[in-house]
Amino acid sequence: MEVSAFPFPYLQDDECSHLLGLFQDMDSAPSGFEFEGFGNDNTKKRSRKEEEAVNGRNKAATGDILATLLEANHRERVRTMDGYYYNQLQQEPVVSRPKRQRKYAGEETSAAPDIASGSGSGRRLWVKERTTDWWDRVSRPDFPEEEFRREFRMSRPTFDLICEELDATVTKKNTMLRDAIPAPKRVAVCVWRLATGAPLRHVSERFGLGISTCHKLVIEVCRAIYDVMMPKYLSWPASDSEIIRSTKERFESNHKIPNVVGSIYTTHVPIIAPKVHVAAYFNKRHTERSQKTSYSITLQGVVDAEGIFTDVCIGNPGSLPDDRILDKSSLSQQRAARGMLRDGWIVGNGGFPLRNLTWTQHGFNESVGGIQKVATEAFGRLKGRWACLQKRTEVKLQDLPYVLGACCVLHNVCEMRKEEMAEELKFEVFDDVTVPENNIRSVAASNKRDQISHNLLHRGLAGTRTL
Repeated sequence: MEVSAFPFPYLQDDECSHLLGLFQDMDSAPSGFEFEGFGNDNTKKRSRKEEEAVNGRNKAATGDILATLLEANHRERVRTMDGYYYNQLQQEPVVSRPKRQRKYAGEETSAAPDIASGSGSGRRLWVKERTTDWWDRVSRPDFPEEEFRREFRMSRPTFDLICEELDATVTKKNTMLRDAIPAPKRVAVCVWRLATGAPLRHVSERFGLGISTCHKLVIEVCRAIYDVMMPKYLSWPASDSEIIRSTKERFESNHKIPNVVGSIYTTHVPIIAPKVHVAAYFNKRHTERSQKTSYSITLQGVVDAEGIFTDVCIGNPGSLPDDRILDKSSLSQQRAARGMLRDGWIVGNGGFPLRNLTWTQHGFNESVGGIQKVATEAFGRLKGRWACLQKRTEVKLQDLPYVLGACCVLHNVCEMRKEEMAEELKFEVFDDVTVPENNIRSVAASNKRDQISHNLLHRGLAGTRTL
């Protein structure tokens, strides 16, 4: 720490000389005006006690003088500095920093509106400005039909039908903070995402919405399709209904095999490795074939002669073989148990065992293969129309059944309305088939297969590869 050589730093040189001069005047006082004990050599010698008393009085007087001078000097300096800063403030104008302009919901300028009606002090909600030019152009009635079909994989009348079916479920009310997203735009976000399989950031750019908002809309609309439209557009018909009779006639007319009510197929949808039960979703066959670790869930479905889904089983782990998935499905546990499959056959590939519920192609590949092709082509159109099923999905496992179910329902709507599918969208499915350990579980089904094969052979309708 530095110590000053002069104990009074606030005193100037002229003030110090004045103070020293004062002390000098005190030492050389004129005659007749003397301090006791100073300037008079003829005085008698004083005692020690008297000298100490005189010195004490002199020191006290000197200290009072110094304190008075220092205090006066300090006040003068403070007064001078205050006047300087006051003059500076008076001369320089105060410039405030401009605030960053923000756009508020429901306005085109940077000023914030009063949300609370009549109050003028409502809450203000800030939203990021995004463009909606693409959706505004697509939603106009004069938008070209071919471009609309290419974007949404369906015509505008079919899209309007879906919006009408879901209007009561997906429509939201406006709030004090912002207007709700219209129902057609909500449906369009979901359908466009399923049709193109585009990342959410591209969906956000197309529709002028936030990424999280787009993801939320996709899940909400898929749930609505699953809950509202599936009972109407994807259901198993009654065993004595006209639909079953028409399906049997159509299959027999095309493939020469009687009493066929459906064709079954199982496909795999790739997923990200889940956090729990990873081994159950590990797809060993696909991993060995592609030399790349693969995880998947299964989508098993039954289609009629037109390729329209009548039953789906969604969400089983990819490690399960086809016959195990069939055992766990409602088709096996509910419909077959209630006798809804009586006097009817469901045709599958080599991954399904021969039993009362299903029977496979063994002795008449040409005939049964044609029926199995109906399901294969239907799944090809399903994955071709909804490109989100062609690549690994990032949807959570608990939400994935709703997404896959929505794809199947929308497929049925398009097929029922005879929506044409562009040639470049066709997709060829390929799923590894595993032969079950117990390939024949029903003697009656085996005898029935041999009887049908025998009739086809003697009627000249079977292929040359029958056993």
